[in-house]
Amino acid sequence: MSLRRLGFAALLLALLGALTSALFEIGVRVFAPQVLAQDVPDLWQQDEAIGWKHAADARVLANTGDRDVEICTDAAGDRVSCSEGARSDCARRILVMGDSYVEALAVPFEATVWRRLESDTGACTNVAGVSGWGPSQYLAAVRARLAEPGARFDLVILSLYLGNDLTDDAEKLPPAKDVQRRPFRLLPAGLSLDALVDWFYPCNAWLESRSHAYVALRFAIRRLRDPGDVGLYGAPRALRASQLTRPYLDETARGVGLVAEAARAHGARLLVVVIPVRSQVLDPSAERLLRALPALAGDVDMDLATRELVPRLEALAGVDRVVDLLPILRASPEPADWGERDGHFSPRGHQKWFESIRGPVRELLRAD
Repeated sequence: MSLRRLGFAALLLALLGALTSALFEIGVRVFAPQVLAQDVPDLWQQDEAIGWKHAADARVLANTGDRDVEICTDAAGDRVSCSEGARSDCARRILVMGDSYVEALAVPFEATVWRRLESDTGACTNVAGVSGWGPSQYLAAVRARLAEPGARFDLVILSLYLGNDLTDDAEKLPPAKDVQRRPFRLLPAGLSLDALVDWFYPCNAWLESRSHAYVALRFAIRRLRDPGDVGLYGAPRALRASQLTRPYLDETARGVGLVAEAARAHGARLLVVVIPVRSQVLDPSAERLLRALPALAGDVDMDLATRELVPRLEALAGVDRVVDLLPILRASPEPADWGERDGHFSPRGHQKWFESIRGPVRELLRAD
């Protein structure tokens, strides 16, 4: 009898939980509909030499939390317009290298800084940035692209994101990885954080692409747990005096120097763009950050990278220009320059990015 009662109680709780979840889902869909994210595992492919890269000739519909964006690549895996064919009138060519900020999955191609540069200068851009890449992959990819038969680039634009592009080994490549593909497992492979993340990843992807209630709840929890606006990984190295040490400064600069060396060897100029962390722009005194994380008092310096890293980059042989976006964005700080759910630049942020580098790009393309 006790087992029957226990079973009945468990069944009743399950039914009540399902009913409550259904009502919550319906309520959110009616009164506070959410944007449902959409992973695009077919956009990437594993690569033994560089870790991962874009698949060639891909056409997918991505949503990183703010809007649906159609993403297309060409035969080289570079991001291109989905509505226009390849141009044949390229008097000048630009190779753009970087990570997810360059890739810009949350921004329609026509609204990116790269399409704006094409329209402004008449040059053709090869947008070769890939999510998750770091300095060693930038270097390997630039070397490979410049060495291709018939390759001719007038300018290389290298974007460094201060949130995760500082390295203590400029040439150490990561192992091969299958991006956004995780097998469903009944139990996690282990109890480490990475194992638990891999285990829950398929469930998270399924829920965030289907459940308005799940997306709303997860976003609310993230905002509650991140009052300092530092993201999932805490205050980045670029803001902390104890972590932005000489090995990271030296190796990051050395990696950029090697890219400059490769560019110069193939007759191309190099423009380096330093992209700040959002909190550097919107919380310049670190008041909000330190209120949330008081233990970092005395260690956080929101201008540290501008003082310590940018001058090193400017002094490198072969680096023709460095544009630090921090003072430019601080001149008119707007939260709308970043996505509401996606932490990268919004279309509005891409417009500011374009305005910041338009002059230097024009000058470098005109230079002999």
